[in-house]
Parts: sequence; C-alpha cells; structure tokens
Amino acid sequence: MKIVKTAVFFIAILPMLAPAAEHQINAVGYRSPYELMFFEPDFLRVEPGDSVRIVVTDDDHQPQSVFIPEGAEHWQAEQGQSTTVTFTQEGIYIFDCVYHNVMGMAGVVLVGRPVNLEAAKAFFDDYRNRTFALNKDRLDNVWTGLERD
Repeated sequence: MKIVKTAVFFIAILPMLAPAAEHQINAVGYRSPYELMFFEPDFLRVEPGDSVRIVVTDDDHQPQSVFIPEGAEHWQAEQGQSTTVTFTQEGIYIFDCVYHNVMGMAGVVLVGRPVNLEAAKAFFDDYRNRTFALNKDRLDNVWTGLERD
C-alpha cells in the first residue's frame, strides 16, 4: 500500500517538476517595404512559469508591457537591449515597442487561460485607436482566435 501511495504522489507532482519552457519573440525592424516594425510571432501562448526572450536586433527598439493581468508586474527592456520575461500570472499580456507603437508594433502573450479577455480586448481597442497610425488591423487575428477558444 505504501508503494502505491508513493507512486500516486510522484505522478501527482511530476508536472510541477518539469522545467519551465523558454520561448522567443523577435523585434523585427525591416523585412520588406511592406513588412516593417513588428514582433515575430505577434502572438504567443505559454504556460505559467515559462520565460519569453524578446530579442532586439536594432538599437531603436524598446519592448515594454502596456497591459497585464491584475497582480502581475509591468516590465520594460532597456533601449536596444533584449530582455527575458518570466510569466507567472495567468492571463493576457499586451506589449509594444516604445518607439514604434505608432506603426502598430505590438504583440500579445497568453499565459495559461485568457482569464482577463474582456478587459484585454477593451484596453486594446482603446489603445489601438489612440496609438496606431499604421497597421490598425494588426493583431485582429489574435482577438478572433481567443474568442473561439
């Protein structure tokens, strides 16, 4: 009986012992005359505890969070510097580039479940209208996909 209880215990905690995943998002300045200032990917789904490295290849990018779930902490990279963010709080995070948000340079990270979907959508609608001069339809596919989940 003791062996069975021990086995059940280890099976129960095994997922918690698994290492957190590491992901990458690239800040892209230029790919073609029609593909300027964007994050690749612009949407990433991760699990609580996972880390995301935002790789900056140009000195003129500065990623930062602009919307986070309640209880989470805002983050901002140094200008021209890559940064790694570890996401512990479940929900939707919206980030942008300080210098290129006017061009629609923004992205979304979903950590676990979209527990703050309505608040994130409301924020993004207002943010896009106030901030984006170009690429106003950027990230529309993200919200459509999240509503279907």
